[in-house]
Amino acid sequence: MSKQEKIYKEIQKEFSGEEIVERYVFADELSKEEREEVEKEFRQIRLKSLKERTEGQRILSELMRMKLLIRDYLERFEYEEEYSFSSQLKQYVQIINRTHKEFANEVNLHPTKLSRLLNEREAPNIELMYRLEKHCGEVIPAIYWWKLYSKKLEEEIRNDTETRKEEREKVTNNLRFRA
Repeated sequence: MSKQEKIYKEIQKEFSGEEIVERYVFADELSKEEREEVEKEFRQIRLKSLKERTEGQRILSELMRMKLLIRDYLERFEYEEEYSFSSQLKQYVQIINRTHKEFANEVNLHPTKLSRLLNEREAPNIELMYRLEKHCGEVIPAIYWWKLYSKKLEEEIRNDTETRKEEREKVTNNLRFRA
């Protein structure tokens, strides 16, 4: 009987199997060869489970991954084009395996408007954010979609010195304060 088996027998006297699983982690005493074999078996089991996923399970898994990546991105200060609203919307449509026309119909958008959104020729509105939230089964909240868009606006405000200069010239009689 191995050391671990002896420890397990002792613990079994006080706790049920479920309690043991919840409270104890047993040390790993595998050799390099045994560890490689366990990892190989784990990979095979994982690949088998991935192949046996339903389409719904695949979509949910991809959407959860997308949500976590967006959440992490939103916590960072810098803007990244890869996480623009349009890039994420393209990725979403790809994940759910819809044509642009099908998706546009499902969220009650004209296909031309969807195209303009995907190509950053038009800005999304709040109503679209609510539709996207509903469409994805509320996996990705409307606020995430909105923050993706607003992060680009923040970047434009920070860096668009030319438009800022043009618009400032249109202001007359601005307030002046002395410090």
